Amino acid sequence: MMQKSFLISIIYIFLTTSLVAQSFLVLEKMGTKKRYEFHLGDQLEVMLDDDDFFTRINILGLKDSSIITDYEEVFLSRIVAIHLTGQGKHVKAWGPPLMLAGIILFAIDIINQTTGENKGDYSPSPAITTASISLFGLGAILTFSGRNKIKLKKWWRLRVVQV
Repeated sequence: MMQKSFLISIIYIFLTTSLVAQSFLVLEKMGTKKRYEFHLGDQLEVMLDDDDFFTRINILGLKDSSIITDYEEVFLSRIVAIHLTGQGKHVKAWGPPLMLAGIILFAIDIINQTTGENKGDYSPSPAITTASISLFGLGAILTFSGRNKIKLKKWWRLRVVQV
């Protein structure tokens, strides 16, 4: 009886470990800690070796060397570049509103000083000028920073990881 329950528990352990396995796609720069993970159901924009434009694909499944999409199976060796659309989008979205806030703050200062008691006489307030330039600069940095397109050359590689 003891051997039978031991054998059943060993079989159960092997069956459940194979069911828990999960695979995902990793884009990583070798030699550094930079990496992007893409899971099943994610959208990905890729450029294939015979195209000069990006194609949006949905990751429905992953094999050892290919991605299963809605319409076809895309082999990893055919992908030459990836456009990172969703990565850091929430941070970049703050860029244009911050730039606009800097412009509006400076415009309000001009209107406030020119329509008051000293009409037509404008001297920029140093605190307001510093704040508006800072808002505009931070917005510009957030808007235009970061890499969007990564070519799979030299140090960048794309692989399927199974956990």
